[in-house]
Amino acid sequence: MSLRIFETDPEAAAKKRTGPSFTPDFRLRGGLVANGQPVALSTWAFTTEDPTIAPTFAEKFGGEVEVLDVEKGDDQRIVTETASVDVLIDGPKSLSTVMVLYGMNGPIHKCDGMYSLLEDEEGEPCGCPAGFAERKALAKKGRGPSPEIKLTFQLADAPDLGIGLYRTGSWSLVRDLPEIERELEARAGDTPIRARLKLVLVEFTTKAGMDVSYHRPVVEFI
Repeated sequence: MSLRIFETDPEAAAKKRTGPSFTPDFRLRGGLVANGQPVALSTWAFTTEDPTIAPTFAEKFGGEVEVLDVEKGDDQRIVTETASVDVLIDGPKSLSTVMVLYGMNGPIHKCDGMYSLLEDEEGEPCGCPAGFAERKALAKKGRGPSPEIKLTFQLADAPDLGIGLYRTGSWSLVRDLPEIERELEARAGDTPIRARLKLVLVEFTTKAGMDVSYHRPVVEFI
């Protein structure tokens, strides 16, 4: 026999935690902060505030659990030995993409690339340049918004660990978004969509002769 108390008060029932706005059980990260500076990683890292699930990430993906000296949340960190993680995505609603420029007290610019998403300006032209390169250059100078991509998921081999969140401002992933969104729409159904989140090494030489290398995030559908 199951409880039926929420049939009389449905608003009191816990909401399903699938959107990117909830507090996740853990986070997937492609970088960390060391000595106050962001550091990119070549393998994935997990963080969580739940010490009971932290060892499982180390067991499955390698690495060790570090206890961080932070004021709140996500004080358990595991820098893994893998650049590839298989996940389950609960359809298109699990992906959130906006362009945001933050000020001291929150977003001072938030748009979809054409129109503002700020409460008092919603629907008005955002004023961003049309060109991709111009947008990126303004963001680099701190004068324009950067991408904020959020993806919620479960681990394919351990869905019982809860809902994870991957958040990134990767401009290279922005280029992949149209294809990712099409795949999510095409594969949407009654079962989660299986995908692989990867950090892929990119190497090239600039016109000035400088060698550049970095790891970019990739979403690969299985």
